[in-house]
Amino acid sequence: MLSVEDNALLTKVGPGTPAGNLFRRFWHPVVTAARLPEPDGKPLRARILGENIILFRDTSGKVGALQALCPHRRTQLFWGRNEEGGLRCAYHGWKFDVSGQCVDMPTEPPESNYKDRLRTIGYPVEERGGFVWIYMGPRDRQPPLPEYEWMDLPAGHVLSSSFLQESNYLQALEGDVDTAHVSYLHRFLDPETAPQPPQMVQGYRHFVIQDTAPRLSVKQTGYGFLYGGRRTLDDGNYYWRITQWLAPAATQLPSAGELSNAKINVPVDDENTMSFGVFYHRNRPMREGEWYTPSTSTEPYKISTGHIVDHPRGATNLDNDFLIDREAEKRKFVGVKGGTGAEDRAVTESMGPVMDRSEEHLGVSDIAVVAVRRACCGWSGTSRTAPSRRCPRTGSCSTPAGWT
Repeated sequence: MLSVEDNALLTKVGPGTPAGNLFRRFWHPVVTAARLPEPDGKPLRARILGENIILFRDTSGKVGALQALCPHRRTQLFWGRNEEGGLRCAYHGWKFDVSGQCVDMPTEPPESNYKDRLRTIGYPVEERGGFVWIYMGPRDRQPPLPEYEWMDLPAGHVLSSSFLQESNYLQALEGDVDTAHVSYLHRFLDPETAPQPPQMVQGYRHFVIQDTAPRLSVKQTGYGFLYGGRRTLDDGNYYWRITQWLAPAATQLPSAGELSNAKINVPVDDENTMSFGVFYHRNRPMREGEWYTPSTSTEPYKISTGHIVDHPRGATNLDNDFLIDREAEKRKFVGVKGGTGAEDRAVTESMGPVMDRSEEHLGVSDIAVVAVRRACCGWSGTSRTAPSRRCPRTGSCSTPAGWT
């Protein structure tokens, strides 16, 4: 378990917090590129690391990420017009380009040069791998974009998606590095009639129920760690599930064969997370029907903190008990509807927006969960400067390669 103080250290991500400062030293996806399809289209409201931003694609196709409030009289830029190379505020017509520079100030005298001296906060943006990425940290410490193996694959090889999780990012991340839960939460009582996940090794459904207490091994890396969960099968062979954690909150999930699976958790604020998923083939395009088609709906939703984001809420959620079907539990261990993603959200969101880790009781199958907490605690530290290369609490966790 964690102390109340350490739990707060890891879960609070707003400006000026230790974990918030850590996350601001990385690039993060903020939206799938498909949600900003055309130049001069409608702006989107987003929230990341406790800050509200407006996303828009200008006339030339460039994407801007601006502070949500106009610097003039602090009204929402969401109401503005996206036209002719910038976003024009609805209140007085002041206009800002994708960098945040004011380019027109029609309510000021023609001879005024005030517009040349006014900027709003505009964050660096890159578009790659099916996502729009944003960097919110110090400009003099801006790193290059991450080099995930799927980033430069042809568009047809990659399927990018996003979904809103109504809990702190750490709850989502801890689920991603917990291999023991797949033996129960995602279990079908009769593996012979269960659907075979296309990214998993043949026989996966059988293997995870033959040994429900995997033995875990963790190996530190320059970018996080990788861990393996070893299950002993009935015939004496081992079945290994290998997961990589990439700081601060991404995972390369277990897969086999041609189809691979990755996930990036990005804190919306302390109580909400945007999770970005990637399925990809390295050597060939995705085939129609091979995997789901992600929704591009931008239906607005008011999250728990009262802020509105232009992203739909999942059809199965806590308000409708994730449409749990007790009759379905005659063939599934859990009757939650919506697949494995909904099952994961049901258990993590039901912990509350921010889980109280001082009340938990961990077992030996939680080694990877403990490892990710120790690493994040050490990297966040208690100061706003770069942490030492060793965790101050455990003395064993190295920082990511390239941290300065």
